[in-house]
Amino acid sequence: MTKNFNMLLFLYMTIMGTAMSLSANNWLIIWTGLEISVMSMMPMISNKNFLSSEASVKYFVIQSISSSMMMLGVLLLLINSKIEYQMILTSSMMLKMGIAPFHNWILEMIESVELTIMFFLLTFMKIAPLNMISYLMFKNNLFILISLLVGSMFGLNQTSLRKVMCYSSIFNLSFILASISTNSIWWLYMMVYSMMLLMILFLMNKMKINYINQLSLNENKMNLKMNIWLAMLSMGGMPPMMGFMLKLMIIQMMLTNKEFLISIVMILSSTLVMFYYLRMSFLSILFSSSTIKWKMLSTMKSSSWIIMVNISLMPLILTLKT
Repeated sequence: MTKNFNMLLFLYMTIMGTAMSLSANNWLIIWTGLEISVMSMMPMISNKNFLSSEASVKYFVIQSISSSMMMLGVLLLLINSKIEYQMILTSSMMLKMGIAPFHNWILEMIESVELTIMFFLLTFMKIAPLNMISYLMFKNNLFILISLLVGSMFGLNQTSLRKVMCYSSIFNLSFILASISTNSIWWLYMMVYSMMLLMILFLMNKMKINYINQLSLNENKMNLKMNIWLAMLSMGGMPPMMGFMLKLMIIQMMLTNKEFLISIVMILSSTLVMFYYLRMSFLSILFSSSTIKWKMLSTMKSSSWIIMVNISLMPLILTLKT
């Protein structure tokens, strides 16, 4: 993303559109804020990559369809129709966020955008739709189960780190949807997940890696490998990292609400997600590395900031949960 005044203007309008949707008290203003965010995001998606124009058009088409579905649901609500308007509104927001089974469009465009825009698409652009879903009383159990299965199983055979991050985003969004009735919990989950994703994308940009097999190269310094290793373990949910505490908090809440089926699927799918993050960590540290392993201890000082963030947030999350 080029650092010029045009991009700063589009970024400001994106933030203002989301803020408008979050602070609105009627559906029309929410729809207006969403449209401002979408129209401001489209120029930022376009870059020097020749596939970015196609990604921008795909983003515009999908967001237009979801906005049309949203307006249809609002009209059905206003005329007191017998048609289930909450299902239409919820489905439109699921399509806008790219949650399974409406996730194919974001997988196709994620390869051609910059990492900064990828971070915005996977985190910030989902806040306003999630806030709108929290206003509805529609049961999201079907979307939660499908997203858990798709995000965990389809990420196993991926070689692109971008697609792994995208499937991981779908998986984590299912946890957020499970806690959507409690604002304090899903907001905390979104903020901490955004922090973990930001660390991984920052290291991907610094190490210039886009595929899993590049993690085993010895060109990168050991401290960078240690950093991305710890960040991936946190994203996968390895205790005592902060990612584990987030998942434990949601599973405990689901057990309290007697949602035993979703809790079992959450636990089983979390093991699959942990598997492919562990596989990437092993590639980064253990395999195809000529570095003497006991010398890794001398690089811990340079990795201390990620260790501090991952481990020190665990008691804080426990405090906020109680």
